Amino acid sequence: MAKSLRQTASEMDRLADPKAGMQLSELLNQHRWPAAMPRSSRGLQEVIRRHADSDKVRFLSYNTFLTQALITLPDPFPDIRIAPKPALHERAHEIGRQLRLDYDFVSLYEVMQLQQRDEILSNWDPMLPDNFYGGTLSSLFTISPKFRIGRREQRTYANKGKFTSVDIVPGVGPSVRISLDSDFYAHKGVMLTEILTAHGTIEVFSTHLFFGGGLGDAAGTVVNMLTPFEKHIAESTAEERFSTQLAELSELVDFYSAQHRQENIALLCGDLNIDGADPVKFASLKNQLAGLGFTDVWAEGPFRNDIKGGYTTRNDDGAGPIQLDFKAVCTELPGNTEYCDDASRPATQLEFDGIGRYDYIFVQDPQPSHTAILDLTRVRRREFRHIANTGDQAFLSDHLGLETTLIVSRKPV
Repeated sequence: MAKSLRQTASEMDRLADPKAGMQLSELLNQHRWPAAMPRSSRGLQEVIRRHADSDKVRFLSYNTFLTQALITLPDPFPDIRIAPKPALHERAHEIGRQLRLDYDFVSLYEVMQLQQRDEILSNWDPMLPDNFYGGTLSSLFTISPKFRIGRREQRTYANKGKFTSVDIVPGVGPSVRISLDSDFYAHKGVMLTEILTAHGTIEVFSTHLFFGGGLGDAAGTVVNMLTPFEKHIAESTAEERFSTQLAELSELVDFYSAQHRQENIALLCGDLNIDGADPVKFASLKNQLAGLGFTDVWAEGPFRNDIKGGYTTRNDDGAGPIQLDFKAVCTELPGNTEYCDDASRPATQLEFDGIGRYDYIFVQDPQPSHTAILDLTRVRRREFRHIANTGDQAFLSDHLGLETTLIVSRKPV
């Protein structure tokens, strides 16, 4: 039985007010149309065809807040331990459970250790889903319970923030690089994970960009005590951080250009640590990606969102007041305790370094070379409450997740 306009519209935004009216023009605008497709072919019949004959991928992009690390430095510098985030193991297990219940493909960030990867995957024991882990301190992890993963490729960024070079034996060497940015010691980069569906292949490029800092004042004091005065160093400033992020984006573009196959549809997601609510920084980000033909599907899509809002982080361990909930960045949908009302901003929104619209989903615009069509349901910000509520953590992360459903259909004959 063919679906009605209202049924199809509810698939595009399942949390919309059911009493709200829907015009055909609105529904058509919520779908993606190849430029060469004549307007006479852009109708309800084509939309219903796509929904009826397609693969649907429940998709999540999510920073998990699962950090702990031991950074081993050469003598005479002491090793640096990055303390585990609160309720690390309990949250990792519960994140895995939520993913298993709700999603067909997830792109995760800040899964820094094998132990947290395994704690997440334990929810599928003994039949593990197809997955791709970038490795210890890479941050990147994709899981595909429903669809087989095709190509798996990875690149670690060469740009890692500022550092100072110090001779272990003054004037003799060897020389080692020391930084007060924790990300300098990580292996952040970009991964390609292919989702193989019966209707076409989706290339997911996932990344987690540099942020800087994170070692604390005590580490800085110790490092500089053991460093010649002219070599003293501080963590990256906001300007230096942004410069490193743009350099990493340049590396991402090179990786994309080398790996993308023109018949496939590409999707770029991740925690970019660049505040999309800042018009100047968002313009710089868009400029870096300009040649790739990507659209920010939350900010530039057909659904009405508050572009100056849309924050995806709360402050749990940075400068400024600690936020144990998302009230300052997320107005919950009426009657819903999981999803944000993206059309409005909280009245008490705070502004300080460490929170912002850092998380993104970009999708490649339709191209003549594509062998499939990709439509996306409304991208929603989701809170993910921590049911166990351990370690004063009422939520599973300090980030909101970005959730959508990918609708992959064949091009019409």
